Amino acid sequence: MSHLVAGALLAAFLLYIAALYKSVQLALLGCCVAGIVAGALLLLAYRLWAVQLSLSGAMPLAERGKPSAVSFLVRARRPVLGKARLLARVEVRQLPRGRKKRTWIELETPRSGEEPARSSLCLRYAGGYECRLRRVRVYDWTGLFFLGKRAKGRTVLHVLPAVHAFPLAVSGSVRGFFGEAEVYDDMRGGHDTSETFQIRAYAAGDKLQNIHWKLTAKTDELMVREHSLPKGCPVALLLGAPGGHQSVAGFDRFLQVAASLSFALIEAECPHIVSWYDGGEEKPVRTRVDDDEDFYGWQLLYMEAAGAGQGASADIEERYMQDYRREPLLHRLRLEPDLKLYLDGKLFYAFAKSGDLAEEMGKLELYL
Repeated sequence: MSHLVAGALLAAFLLYIAALYKSVQLALLGCCVAGIVAGALLLLAYRLWAVQLSLSGAMPLAERGKPSAVSFLVRARRPVLGKARLLARVEVRQLPRGRKKRTWIELETPRSGEEPARSSLCLRYAGGYECRLRRVRVYDWTGLFFLGKRAKGRTVLHVLPAVHAFPLAVSGSVRGFFGEAEVYDDMRGGHDTSETFQIRAYAAGDKLQNIHWKLTAKTDELMVREHSLPKGCPVALLLGAPGGHQSVAGFDRFLQVAASLSFALIEAECPHIVSWYDGGEEKPVRTRVDDDEDFYGWQLLYMEAAGAGQGASADIEERYMQDYRREPLLHRLRLEPDLKLYLDGKLFYAFAKSGDLAEEMGKLELYL
């Protein structure tokens, strides 16, 4: 808009000088500039009316420090008279109370119809981010003149924290933990009579009550029903209140430690529970982690809770032990927003607020 105003002022100035000095050449030049500005204004007004823009997240998860894909849908209600340069102003804010940052993203409009367009934002810290579409600029053929209008659109991106090596060893009691669970070991049999692990030929030492008599009668060979082994969770990873009074960098560091702990447990083949206190529901939220899919799942849930501002000052360990006191557990790991790690209620280690976190974690050794 400012370029159009400048062009109009230039045309007016040239016409004024032409009238003052009675110059035909300046008058023609002033008329040409005025015609260009008027034509550009009409073209831009038409294009601005014809173009619609919406914003959506291409992927719900992104990696920290790497470009995060943002998807736009550009729609031309009428032919826009050729390819037009388009600028979208996007406002990015880390949830729940991060500072707003604004950036312009360049796109192209289709001649007609709808056309998806992708761009990327580089987000430095882990956590949830709200992206809002605030304004759109459309340019003319020359690229000198533009008109803008307000636009609406919103999407949420979640940036995963970096995962660092965390030396962790588990004892035989943790590795062979037997507890009630709806998930069963697909490699080993156990003593849960409600599920069958496999049916096999009889071997010395098998109990008579496990013999499958119907199958034995059909095959004329003793067959044994082997029961399943529930995969209980011997460890609970308890996280401090999401959305606490942490800086953006502090929350990022907290997520890195939590994710590294969970990943180390997965690497040690130790199923575990990740839990935090939900201030909205006023109860602990818990999710079971067995594999990579669960690992990314709990991070997404936790960052969504933090983005919604559902943090609370309740002691997660106290509430968890109160609500799930009948659940068998061998160890409790609790990580607070101040980066203090507790093992079974006792302080194990306090992480530094700054510095090389990967090097610091690599020097630790946790034995469960």
